[in-house]
This record gives sequence, C-alpha cells and structure tokens, in this order.
Amino acid sequence: MSGNRLRQPTRCLSLFLLLLLTSVGGVGFALRADEPSGPTRDATPLKEKAITNEDREHWAFVPPSRPELPEVRGKGWARNPIDRFVLARLEEDGLAHAPEADRSTLLRRVTFDLTGLPPTPEELDAFLVDKAPDAFERVVDRLLASAHYGERWAQHWLDLARYADTDGFEFDQARPDAWRYRDWVVGALNDDMPYDEFVRRQLAGDEIAPDDSGSFVATGFNRCYPDMVDLNDQKLRRQNALNDITETTGLVFLGLTVGCARCHDHKFDPIRLSDFYRLQAFFAPARFRDDYPVAPAAIRHENERQVAAWTADLAALESAILSLEIPLRKQLSLGLRATVTDDVVSAYQKAASERTPQEVKLVFDALEKDRRIKSEVFDVLLGPDLASIRTLLRSRLRVVQKSAPTALPQARGLDEVSPEAPPTYLLRRGDFSNQGPEIDPGFPAVLTSSATQIPVIRPNARTTGRRTKLAEWLLEPQNPLTGRVMVNRIWQRHFGRGIVATASDFGTMGAGPSHPELLDWLATEFIARGWSIKAMHRLMLTSATYRQSSRNDPSAFKADPENNLLWRHARQRLDGEAIRDALLAVSNQLNLSLGGPCVFPELPAELTKLSSHGAVWPVSPTSAERNRRSLYVFVRRNLRYPFFEAFDRPDTNASCPVRSVTTIAPQALSLMNSKLALDAAHGLASRIAGATTLDSRIERAYRLTLGRMPRAEEIELARRFLTPETRESLTGFCLALLNVNEFVYLD
Repeated sequence: MSGNRLRQPTRCLSLFLLLLLTSVGGVGFALRADEPSGPTRDATPLKEKAITNEDREHWAFVPPSRPELPEVRGKGWARNPIDRFVLARLEEDGLAHAPEADRSTLLRRVTFDLTGLPPTPEELDAFLVDKAPDAFERVVDRLLASAHYGERWAQHWLDLARYADTDGFEFDQARPDAWRYRDWVVGALNDDMPYDEFVRRQLAGDEIAPDDSGSFVATGFNRCYPDMVDLNDQKLRRQNALNDITETTGLVFLGLTVGCARCHDHKFDPIRLSDFYRLQAFFAPARFRDDYPVAPAAIRHENERQVAAWTADLAALESAILSLEIPLRKQLSLGLRATVTDDVVSAYQKAASERTPQEVKLVFDALEKDRRIKSEVFDVLLGPDLASIRTLLRSRLRVVQKSAPTALPQARGLDEVSPEAPPTYLLRRGDFSNQGPEIDPGFPAVLTSSATQIPVIRPNARTTGRRTKLAEWLLEPQNPLTGRVMVNRIWQRHFGRGIVATASDFGTMGAGPSHPELLDWLATEFIARGWSIKAMHRLMLTSATYRQSSRNDPSAFKADPENNLLWRHARQRLDGEAIRDALLAVSNQLNLSLGGPCVFPELPAELTKLSSHGAVWPVSPTSAERNRRSLYVFVRRNLRYPFFEAFDRPDTNASCPVRSVTTIAPQALSLMNSKLALDAAHGLASRIAGATTLDSRIERAYRLTLGRMPRAEEIELARRFLTPETRESLTGFCLALLNVNEFVYLD
C-alpha cells in the first residue's frame, strides 16, 4: 500500500476526521467511562486512619435531637421559639436585646431579603397605615408569594452551585442552554418545592422521573463545573469533572470539605481518601449530556419518531447514490483506505442491506467530502439513463436534507444508559494515572456504621440507581448534617451570618455554632414542617430577633463586638446584583419579565476598547433586554460584568457559601461615574419631576431610594442644593441619593 497517500491526507479528509472526533463531544464528552485508563493499577489496599468514637462525637456528626425551649425571664418579648433560644443566651450574658426597628426600616429590610428589590412607595404607605397586629406577617406572606422571591433566592443557590454560562479556562465557550437550570431553580423555589425533593431532583432527577424533562434539567446542578473542553485526554477531563462534582456535593449538602481528601486522608476532619472515592462512585455511571430534548414526553417521543423516519429516508437515498458511485470509484482506483477512517472502511465492507443508517451516512459523507471526481465524470461513466437516476436521487436528497424535523430545545444534565455501573478506582495521591483498588459506592465512615457504610443499591431497567440512593441517605431524618446545613444557610441570609459562620465547613476546623440548641431546633423543625423552605423563612422573619433594630449599644458592643449573641440586627450591604436592580427599579427602568435566555448589558467603553469583546459579550440590542434583572445577566467565567465584580461577585469556578464584603474605590467610582448610575440618576429625576412642589419631589426621591420620608434637616439641605432648581441640579440630587450608604445597606 502506498505510504505517500497515507502520509499526505487531503484537506477535506482532515476536516472530516476533525468532525468525527468532535462529534462525540457535541453531545457530552466521554459519554461513559467503562473503565478509566491509566498506565498503572495497584490493587493493594491502602492503610487509612481509623475513625474513632471521639471523631464521631464531633457536634456536627451527632444527629440533632429536638431540645426543650429554654426558660427566660423576658417571655413577653418572644414572638416564637427562636426568640426563646436567643434571649436565653442574652440573659445568660447580661445583655439586652435591641428595640424593634421602625416600620419603614422593617419593610425595606424584608423586601430586599426576600425579593432583592426595594419596596415601592405604595407598599410603604399600605404597611404604615395597617395597624393590624399581623400586618408584618401578611407582608412576609405577600413577598413569599411573589415570583421575584424565587429570583432572589435562586441567586443564593447558584452561588453554591458555581453556576456560569461558559466553560471557563482558555476558550471559555458559551453554554447556550445552561440558563434552563437557573430557571428551574427559580421555579422550584417559587413553588416551595420541599427541600428533600429539591435535593433529589438535582442529584438524581433523571432516575426519579425519567420522562420528565424538568427533572433532567435539575441535574444541571452537577454540570455547572468549569470544564477544559480541549484537554487532550478526554478521560482525564471526565475525571476532573467527577472530582469537582464530588467536592461540590460534600460542600453544598453536607457542609464538609470532602475535596481535601481527594489526594490523601483529610488533614483535620475524619474523612478518608476512600471516603472521597466512595462518594464519587455514586456519580461514576453518569453520562454528561448537552443535548437532552426539553419537551413533554409525548412531544419528545413524536420528535424521536420523526427523526428516525427522516434518518431512514436519508440513509435510503444515500445508499442508492452509493450503489451507483462506488463501483466507478473502484474502477478509478481512488483507494478508499487512503482517504477515510477505519470506521468508514468497516461500514463500506458490509453488505448494503446490513448497514445501519449511521454507517450509510459515514460512507456517504466520506465520499462526498472527497470531491476529486467531478459530477460530470460520473454522468459520462454511468450513461444517460443511470446518470438521470443519479441526478434525481441527488435532487431528492437535497430536498430531504432541508426537511429535517425541527430540533427541540435542549438542556444540560446527567443521565445513565445502563443499569450496569463501570468500576470506580481509588486514585493514589489523586493521580489519574496511578489507580488503586476498585471501590464501591459508600458514605463517609464517620457518618455511618460499618454495617451501613456500603449501601445495597438496586438498579432499575435504565439506571444503576446509585444517585437516588445517595439522595435517600442525605435526606434520612437521622442524617446529622443535611438539615442543619440548609437551615444555617437560610439563617445566614437573613441575619448576616450563620449560626455556624463557616456555612460550608461543619468540620473540626470550621466555626462552632453560636446557638447549638437553636440550630438543632431549627433542623428538626425544618423536617417536621415537610422540608418547607418558605416555612423556615416565615419562622425566622416573624421572630422578634429579626425585627430588632440595628442601632448600637455601647455596653453590648463592648461585651460582644461581633454580635454573636444577636443583641441587635446586623447591618448588611446589598450585593452587586441587588444594587443594580435597585438602580434600575427606582429609575423606572427595570424590566421585571421572568426567565429565558441570558442578556448582555453594556460594558464600560474603556473595557470594550481593550480587545474585541463583541464576540464574547454581544450587547443585547434593546434597553428592555439590557435592563432585565441581574439574575439574567450572562455569567462569563473569564469576563465578569464589571459592576458585579466591583461589588464582590464571587468566582464561579468553585462553590461560594459566603460572599466577601469589601470596601474599595471601584465601588464608589461605579456608583458615581458609571453609565448605569448616571442613567439611573436621569431616570429618577424624570420620575420625580412630575410632583407638584419642590418638597414633594424631595419626599418622593427619598421614598423611592431609601424607603422612608426625609427628615427635616434633609429637606432643608436638599432645598438649598436645588435652589435654583434645574434639570441638572435635580439629576445631581438624585445621583447623590444613589450614593449614600443607606441606599446600598440594609439596617
């Protein structure tokens, strides 16, 4: 055989080979690892540290029991059991609680907490005149029923999920359908999906409800990892993804840094190397898909039928054309092996009746891409009759190719293709090329007994059932971590810091609980209330503890400067998303439409001049799109939206339980000089200009931006600034209000 022809493939062949290679990655790389590859495999068992009774007695590893409510002297202050636990600690340390915040402050606080938006003047008026004893409780219920609640709290969850709309790394390719997972989270929270079901769907939605596209979309939680798509070793790429999934599962649901045991036993917590890979084994059978059709089962099945029929029509036409062309190509000695892959050769050598539609297409495409024989040559060699038939066949083929069934919307997620699981190997020192003994799926030894660490898993007809078993274990009432971790996350968002300050580290190096009995009471109450997240919001928000003012008490501050005992409400700065939404809302520019693909607000001019960002940040064409809520802004890993970055938007390469809060110059510059802030000032000025008097314009500006009436001295100061009143001075006044601390902080 001719070596020259093999060493010098045509450009068309190179493209063909490239397409063949990349077509696998188009629907999900390394669809399933039947057996990890590696140059070495040493099955010798590892010597691991023993788990002791002392390890098991760490407070977070002991299942919570429901404590009795403590006796307190100031029972009249307590509105619900939360207050009894808080007051008991305050009385024990001789501290007094703060008085209740005024109504304007309370409304602004709870509205931002639940929806991420400022209250409207109309909502403020309604609350101020409502003297009913349950007025605040009804405000909480109204906000929990708002669709904007799900948007706000989805952002908190997406921080944990390390959600982004791109892969990251050098190429940072877009993930066109990632937003469907974001919208699923919004919908689940708005529907008050019980947390146990919320967890099940994200870990094993495809197993639990195989015909429900929404449940598949939920598994996108485990597809949010950064991904080096161009990695030479695609099995290593898959292993990196599994490592990330395992680590994130431990952080988010267990509040444990299990990723520290990927290369060796955890240095501080009783988590062993084998624990990490046993946890990973639950995910080993998963197929990573980017092409799941999002539609009801009936529509999906009908589409599959149409695609199958269309594919068969194509194959029949292509096979008929091949039957005419291949003999002539043989005669012309073009040498099939010199131009196509072994797969094509294998398909070609089969009898036409035995070829699958996919194999027919392989051969047809390979020959079509090699255009060295012109169509006119075939016509001459075939003769008039056969040439006419070939022309008709090719014409019909073009018609059929253009009549492909409409593609259904697609989603990213996990599923499985078989009840048989591939082997999982412990990786020595975390090295993919240094495999240790085969390992079964199991739970961390410190959280189980030796009899229950390796569960019995019953596969079904389509899947191994492994991820369902993991979800079931996480959600057992006696699991010591799942309930505690989630109620602590909810508490953290409302009170500024969790009862456990290290929200994703309940291990021995994490912070201990400031109120351990309260944490256990909340965890057991969470389960007793059917894992309802909204019920926990309502419980926390209607407590007297939440309703305290944030005013300082010098003596209490001296005794407890960090406010660990909750003697006042913590002042909190809004995050960048809430600040942007507030700027758009008060200036009457915010588009409150729900869901859908991402949007691209304008970037600062100085950034767009540095490089060609048009391809990676195509600015949305209309202001209505650009001014949608911040949740819908495209999340590019390698180019964070600058306003969010200035206000501490976290890196999406890892799960983020608590955002940093910094005070830096770019924040002030963004609020004073950015196009976003200046447009908001102009919009706010236009909005208040219609008020009849100067004082009424001042009052309306304060009510819109700060959620309260201005004080007498503030009115006087504004009058002086606005005299003489011009459009420029009114805009400057509005810009100043958007820059006061009170606008970006919650008291």
